[in-house]
Amino acid sequence: MDFQLNEEQKLLVELADRLGRDEFAAKAARWDREHEYPYENVEVLRRAGLLGMTIPKKFGGPERPLIDVVLAIEQIAKYCGVTARIVVETNMGALGCVMAYGTEAQQREIARRVLEDGDKPAIGMTEPSAGTDLTALKTRAVERGGSYLVSGTKHWITGGGISRTNLIFARIIDTKGNDQGIGGILVDKGTPGFTIGRVEDAMGLRGIPEAELIFENCEVPASCLVVRDPKDGFKKLMNGYNAQRIGASSVALGIAQGAHDLALDYMGQREAFGRKLKDFQGLDWMMAKSEMELEAARLLVYRAACNARRLENNVMLPQMKEASIAKAYTGHASFEVVSESLQMFGAAGYSRDLPLERMLRDVRMFQIGGGTSQAQLNMIARSLFAGR
Repeated sequence: MDFQLNEEQKLLVELADRLGRDEFAAKAARWDREHEYPYENVEVLRRAGLLGMTIPKKFGGPERPLIDVVLAIEQIAKYCGVTARIVVETNMGALGCVMAYGTEAQQREIARRVLEDGDKPAIGMTEPSAGTDLTALKTRAVERGGSYLVSGTKHWITGGGISRTNLIFARIIDTKGNDQGIGGILVDKGTPGFTIGRVEDAMGLRGIPEAELIFENCEVPASCLVVRDPKDGFKKLMNGYNAQRIGASSVALGIAQGAHDLALDYMGQREAFGRKLKDFQGLDWMMAKSEMELEAARLLVYRAACNARRLENNVMLPQMKEASIAKAYTGHASFEVVSESLQMFGAAGYSRDLPLERMLRDVRMFQIGGGTSQAQLNMIARSLFAGR
């Protein structure tokens, strides 16, 4: 068991850290304040080769392993959580599902959009009445000859209105009216019958819209269907989503590490009662505990990424239990680390003059989005008692 990065990975970490520090950090507050999508950062990421890192070579990508993507996300998130999320969405999620289960034509086109256009594919799962209980979703894709009519409403869709490519989870209804179970279908932005509704006034990560997607008899060709399997279509889609959970955990970990670093630097400079803050044992212990939390979370995230099952087209599917453990633990630990880091700054940390309050708002998402911490605990528990 080797915990050392190879030379190529070290260079990747250096690149991602430099971009975060020099290109992304100074504007992170702007995206949050203005609710503005960082298109200019997307172009920086594209030129640096950090979009579509998992795309196979036959489609023009570098075909890098999942752990490399995790390393890049973690470094960028130290400086800008929004930009790090873009790296997640252009390497995992909808992209991974299409690469795993789509047709070659679908795979080639989504790869081109990511690598050449910087498109951030969106994955449309959540509905007003179906969040954690995703099997309750009501969106339908009704087969009609050589096309499907998609109807329903999605909400809290990351990148809604920004993304050209949208992988929509829907109930697939065949020509006889039979429910074929939950499948996935691609719907492009701009397709007639597809409109963007409410954009949420989110607490954090406000540079990427969380939007409502509305489908009203939206007709798409049958060639847009990605998954239709009455037996385990939903299971396939959720397996593909496990990598997204590792990506989310990597963002949370990076945000927490960034806050921790800021606090450590500040404690070496700030004086109180004639001593630097780093000389107070009580504060030192708080930071030591945060360091332990970060290292434990990092090991869990890295383990899940390294143990991912590799399929055709460089699709890497983490094990459900390992992904859930990593997400549940990292989401909670990262929030605690950012909170303790903010505490070191006192009232200044509570001000928008420093990035700590934004980082605290941003990191809170990762105990909710992509499956709540409680949902992850349920999945972990089911795996423990399976077959007993």
